[in-house]
Amino acid sequence: MLRRKNYWLLFAILLLSLTSLSPSMDLNRLDGPPPLNKYQSQVQDYSSRQKGEPVHLRISVSLSDNELRELKKISGNYTLFSGVTIELNNLGEAAGEDALMKELTVGDRSDIVMTDAHHIRGLAQQGYLLPVDVYESSAGGTPLAPLLPLLQWNGYAWGVPLDIDPYVFVYSPQRMKELEAEALPRSLDQWNRLLEQIRKEPKKYVLAMDANNAYGLSAFMESAGSALFPASRKALDWIVQNRGSLFLTDGLDGGIWNMLREGNIAAAIVRLSEWEKNGGGALTAELPWMGDGVGERTLYSRSFALSAQSRSPEAAADWLTYVTSEKAQHDWLENTGRLPGAEEPYRSGLPGGGSLPFNTVSLLADGDTLEGEPEAEWNEITSAAGLLLAGKVDSAGYIAAILSSTGAEEDKP
Repeated sequence: MLRRKNYWLLFAILLLSLTSLSPSMDLNRLDGPPPLNKYQSQVQDYSSRQKGEPVHLRISVSLSDNELRELKKISGNYTLFSGVTIELNNLGEAAGEDALMKELTVGDRSDIVMTDAHHIRGLAQQGYLLPVDVYESSAGGTPLAPLLPLLQWNGYAWGVPLDIDPYVFVYSPQRMKELEAEALPRSLDQWNRLLEQIRKEPKKYVLAMDANNAYGLSAFMESAGSALFPASRKALDWIVQNRGSLFLTDGLDGGIWNMLREGNIAAAIVRLSEWEKNGGGALTAELPWMGDGVGERTLYSRSFALSAQSRSPEAAADWLTYVTSEKAQHDWLENTGRLPGAEEPYRSGLPGGGSLPFNTVSLLADGDTLEGEPEAEWNEITSAAGLLLAGKVDSAGYIAAILSSTGAEEDKP
């Protein structure tokens, strides 16, 4: 009986010792990546690279032929000093979200994917991405301030911008004078006056925009003094009531340039790069609002993200650091004409910056954030915008479609 008591005493001492040690094992104090969700954990366990295996990165992009050649050149320089081989898989310049999701799920396990910066937060929340800043061995270029709200979530950075392409209004100042407008409309009242003049002529349109994304609608809303979300009912109602005077495109309609020059369209909302390629002459470009700033919801940015399937996240993050270096960003601008997505080239003096229709200093200011407002995914906003422009919902339907994705309720006056 005495021996049995001794055994129980020893067991109690051992249990007490283990209990006293356990508080020091606080996982929340450990340095390293944030906790991974179930999807990220499963993918990392499946695709981790064997120790000593040569590093090879597979990067999925959506580029033109000229842009692909330039990125291959930049990646080739990176390979020379790093020894990391790069495979660029070009999905095509017009690749959509379906192609991206295939790469992130059932594709050939890309280490890095390219996407619109507006998609990055949603992809991170769903577990398809890894936080870039956790795996960086050195800091790359600093993303432009208006992009930061799109790239950050949960205290981490999930994307790295390659370039930017702001949406701008394009119009003929001479045509505006003919329509008795002193300048591009900057309020609903001014849009109404321009509309009244354009309706005096048959088969003319007051405004052209792409119906396949929310950027055009966002630019109009800014010019009317409203955000895209939360949105002004009056501005949305203007779209609903005057849909017949809008010329909606699929983003690929090059015919709008002749229509602008011939006065058949009073103004169009297009990417800056499209104006630089097709505009010129008597056509002027302006930002959606009177200030010099660039709003995040009219700023298209092709950005890179680190896939949760990456076999070599540290090497992938190192490549991202290289392509956002000041030299690489200058080379990208010089050989593709696309504006850099990092701050450094603007601070050192952007070649040709004086010819842009906005002050580049605005890109270095604090980005607009929507703290306190319910966040809606860009996909939901784009879907609601498409329904509104197609006449399938009214202003109430647009607001309800977005709010339903956030779980919030509309403020009642």
